[in-house]
Amino acid sequence: MGAMTRRTVVAWNDSVESRTALAWAADRAGHAPAGQEVVLVRVLDEVSLIPGTTIGPEDFDAARRNVDDAARLMARERPDARVSSQIVIGDVLNALRRYTDPETLVVVGTQARTYPHFRFAWSIGARLAATALGPVAIVPRHVTGDRSTVVAGIDGSATSTRAALFAAAEARLRGVPLHLLHVWLEPPVWQADYAYDDDSLTILSRDHETIVRDTARVVERNFPDLAVTAETVRGPTARTLLDASPLPELVVVGCRSRSAMNRLVLGSASHELVLNLDVPVIVVSDRVHDFPVENEPATAQTAGGPS
Repeated sequence: MGAMTRRTVVAWNDSVESRTALAWAADRAGHAPAGQEVVLVRVLDEVSLIPGTTIGPEDFDAARRNVDDAARLMARERPDARVSSQIVIGDVLNALRRYTDPETLVVVGTQARTYPHFRFAWSIGARLAATALGPVAIVPRHVTGDRSTVVAGIDGSATSTRAALFAAAEARLRGVPLHLLHVWLEPPVWQADYAYDDDSLTILSRDHETIVRDTARVVERNFPDLAVTAETVRGPTARTLLDASPLPELVVVGCRSRSAMNRLVLGSASHELVLNLDVPVIVVSDRVHDFPVENEPATAQTAGGPS
């Protein structure tokens, strides 16, 4: 139980961000079994062209040579992987989305946030993760600190449990422990029927601890040789996951499907993570059903987990 994805697709455009994403994917491939497929995809964006202009053969050939060269370099670095390259013309988001499926991890780089939240929220990584049919890794340009674990955000839903199992497979791949983290806040006073006293908060805390124990049992049953720790923490979701101790080298969260209209943006927890990246994050769509979830833990009202 717990096979990793069979294919990795890296969005490539020769930018610093795409080179960072490729380096992350190459490192991951170094831990994977021989024969792991890695595809570098260069999308020539015709949507952003000035009206009346087209992508000429010279531009196409230059882009083809560029992505081929990058693939050859990675193939030399990772001879056990099956590395190839592809070039397509079209809208970047739609083109990359066609590569997403439950058995493919799509990897994209993201810029450092130097502009307002709203603009950053509509980055390719955020939009792709919100509409993907499989897991999407968003890799920041800079990763700070010494990091040594994989952290999974959980909330007791089937979506977050599958994300936890996906995170367990990634932790096993890297040979590092898995840390399950359930983050919650008591409901604001204006949302509650009554003010929470200490006894009420104690009962509420126990409910959240049950979520952690139940999810940990599911993970340990499927990954008996993996070192797993689990805890519940009261606090803001995104910052708590990113600042978990020890610092994670990867954070994994689930994302529930929405209607065609609402899938344009991520839910609050996943969205806040993407806004504040200082470590790679994998967003696992609830369309990923590689891991059948039995004895689904009960869900409590939380500020964290997949959304």
